[in-house]
Amino acid sequence: MKNKIIENVTIIYHTYKNIKNMYEYNTDDTQFLVERVDQFEKQLKRYLDGDLDDAKFKSLRLRNGLYMELHAHMLRVAIPYGVMNSRQLRALADVADKYDRGFGHFTTRQNIQFNWIEVAEIANLLRELSSVGLHAIQTSGKAIRNITADPLSGLTEGEIADARPYCELIRRWFNLHPEFSWLPGKFKIAVNGAKLDETALRIHDLGLRLLRNDKGELGFSVYVGGGLGAVAVIGAETASFVPVEDILSYLESVMRVYNLKGRRDNIKRLRIKFLVKELGAAEFSRLVDEDWKHTKYDPELKLNLNHLVQLEKDFALPVKPLEISGFEEPVDFNYSIWRKNNVRAHKLSGYSIVNVSLTKLGSSPGDVTSKQMRILADLAGQYSSSYLRTTKRQSIVFPHVRKDQVFDLWQSLEEFSLASPHQGTLAQIVACPGNDYCELAKAASIPIATRVQQRFDDMDKVLDIGDLNINISGCENSCAHHHIADIGLLGMKKNNVEFYQVTVAGETLDETVIGKKLGRSISGDEVVDAIENIVNVYLENRDEEERFKEVFKRIGLKPFKERVYG
Repeated sequence: MKNKIIENVTIIYHTYKNIKNMYEYNTDDTQFLVERVDQFEKQLKRYLDGDLDDAKFKSLRLRNGLYMELHAHMLRVAIPYGVMNSRQLRALADVADKYDRGFGHFTTRQNIQFNWIEVAEIANLLRELSSVGLHAIQTSGKAIRNITADPLSGLTEGEIADARPYCELIRRWFNLHPEFSWLPGKFKIAVNGAKLDETALRIHDLGLRLLRNDKGELGFSVYVGGGLGAVAVIGAETASFVPVEDILSYLESVMRVYNLKGRRDNIKRLRIKFLVKELGAAEFSRLVDEDWKHTKYDPELKLNLNHLVQLEKDFALPVKPLEISGFEEPVDFNYSIWRKNNVRAHKLSGYSIVNVSLTKLGSSPGDVTSKQMRILADLAGQYSSSYLRTTKRQSIVFPHVRKDQVFDLWQSLEEFSLASPHQGTLAQIVACPGNDYCELAKAASIPIATRVQQRFDDMDKVLDIGDLNINISGCENSCAHHHIADIGLLGMKKNNVEFYQVTVAGETLDETVIGKKLGRSISGDEVVDAIENIVNVYLENRDEEERFKEVFKRIGLKPFKERVYG
């Protein structure tokens, strides 16, 4: 079986050699994936045979992406940097049919989750994923997780640099790093090279922003100690400029300080944000710099610029600029609405970037059926060079669509009920699965999202409201990132009754701002009325095209609070 998988991987690898825009694992990488599955299969057998108890098996399964949820095991599969191809999406559809209940769930951190996994089948599932270059390694547990990047990396004007090659080099550095195999807590990294921060990098444990210094040299500003959860914190800048070639040694120093000094005795204080807060950002930065002195000039830790050049070629766009003459946009009312919300400009002439929302009434935002996965894979092959990307708003991006084929793509999406025009509107709610699936959740998310959508079921009104986002988390773990939404809801329980804490005016695109608490928590019966009141205050005070955050900065919290609480 092992040799057969390696043979399949080799065939797939050479098949992909003609497809650019996506780094494909080399022979060593694919061999590692096969060996990791073999290793976990042996651990799983020991567990099923009773030689490993639940406590000992827990850390092993978590390191392979397997959680115990409310009803069954959940598997989290990494989609590195949010990039996948049609073949991989079809493989995920096969997993959904064979091992789950016919669907998957795209998350806010560029992963996909399957919620009904039988633990005895997990090794076979992982083996099938490894044959197309997918895995669940370190998607959970006290380790460095899947690195996230701007889903539009390499596609937009004004970008400092494409973040994906740097993400890949950092992945190579941390994967199975012996010194950081058992961290105090989970560790999330985001990298961004664009003007807008689609990654929300400053709410990560470590955020890297590509920039150029006064000499035009490329490097990173580094932010450490961000995170949401019960204590929302914006990451502090620990270095204003680290040259590209020195970033690995600097990251090692950050991780070493955290590994040595981070809390391990209090489950609520494991993350690096608590260490930065306890020491103070200045002292933490000093400790990192002190450690960095000993490794900064180590040639083994210099970023390999030759590898970087090759990766930049591997991640090069698969299309060239086009001059499309004589083309006029079709006149269609529904298409024009969809196009306004779902289509963005591409940096290459002749192309557009198309967003496909997965938010549907009555289901968890980000849920997608196996049939829809196959449809999207086929459409990507037809219209987007066989590539797709995922976003933190749980949508799918077709990154390279010819301008004269956007209408045709829309018609195909319409045929399969995938052409929702509400991308970026309040109808495109981001939510975790809540207590419908998660054993940690204290309140529902999906039913609240459905009720909000039903309240704003007039598409004309939704479009008039415009760009406004609502995020709903079922507990303080904040998986839906409610702190950084225009309107955020945090589920909780009081005397066995579901309540929701409301926050407003959070954001990350232009600047990182944690939403302000509106006031006392609101019962589940009242929360949709509260959202409508907040939206109405916004509309009544909006000047022309002002966004929610701009109105809030101008009028403050008081008008919203008075309308909701009376």
